Amino acid sequence: MDCAVPEGDSLREPYTAGHHILLAHAEAVQLFKARYNMHGDSKIGMAFDVMGYEPYQDSFLDDQARERSIDYNMGWFLEPVVRGDYPFSMRSLIGDRLPMFTKEEQEKLASSCDIMGLNYYTSRFSKHVDMSPDFTPTLNTDDAYASSETATGSDGNDIGPITGTYWIYMYPKGLTDLLLIMKEKYGNPPVFITENGIADVEGDESMPDPLDDWKRLDYLQRHISAVKDAIDQGADVRGHFTWGLIDNFEWSLGYSSRFGLVYIDKNDGNKRKLKKSAKWFSKFNSVPKPLLKTTNNNATMTAASVSV
Repeated sequence: MDCAVPEGDSLREPYTAGHHILLAHAEAVQLFKARYNMHGDSKIGMAFDVMGYEPYQDSFLDDQARERSIDYNMGWFLEPVVRGDYPFSMRSLIGDRLPMFTKEEQEKLASSCDIMGLNYYTSRFSKHVDMSPDFTPTLNTDDAYASSETATGSDGNDIGPITGTYWIYMYPKGLTDLLLIMKEKYGNPPVFITENGIADVEGDESMPDPLDDWKRLDYLQRHISAVKDAIDQGADVRGHFTWGLIDNFEWSLGYSSRFGLVYIDKNDGNKRKLKKSAKWFSKFNSVPKPLLKTTNNNATMTAASVSV
């Protein structure tokens, strides 16, 4: 967690904060099941912000760096709610800066999610970093000994086409890969894609008409297809939610970065206007489709949705 505030300990405090988020989750789940779900007919879970990774080079070291990057990105919060503890790579590399769970806490955490969500937008390359004597971690993201911020591979090619958003490269395979990791490594839990989309950016000359959002349409079609690829291979995916329904206020970019299927025209009384992607989405969900069967209790996914 790279923070602009200079105070604090970026090598220790992110793990402390994350640890207490997990403990709070476990307590909330226990309370929910004891007081608000007596009949057992409701589900509770957690959504994880995730990123896909590919090895920077075709090498054993970068393959291992990719595994560590996934552990530190997805496994940090996912593994405790499945198995009751952090990934082994985190325990071995972070040492005493990573808090310990008591046995009681582990028992509460393990299997504390009936359903899980993945917020997926993009992927990066992961490159091994030598644990040399002169390497000193300064942020918790250094602990994986893997450089995972580059979108450009060793051959000079980007991991995928850049979208209107500076940090989102279109890489649908990354979503398929993560869903198969959920299946093969984490017991194939019921998964929803809880966020997936791109933003249009003010001043993007390739998209002069804000309603003609062809980049978003291409992105969504490819990623929904990637979800189906994972389902065809047995991943238990229950739904896909596009981010988002309308243009919203972004953390650092304000109203200049527009994620919505629906355009808010600030020059026309903030009227809501359907973008091309919204019209396609409406038609896509109105056409009857065969149920997409999974291998887990014959669960089904029938359509995609939007996040509000």
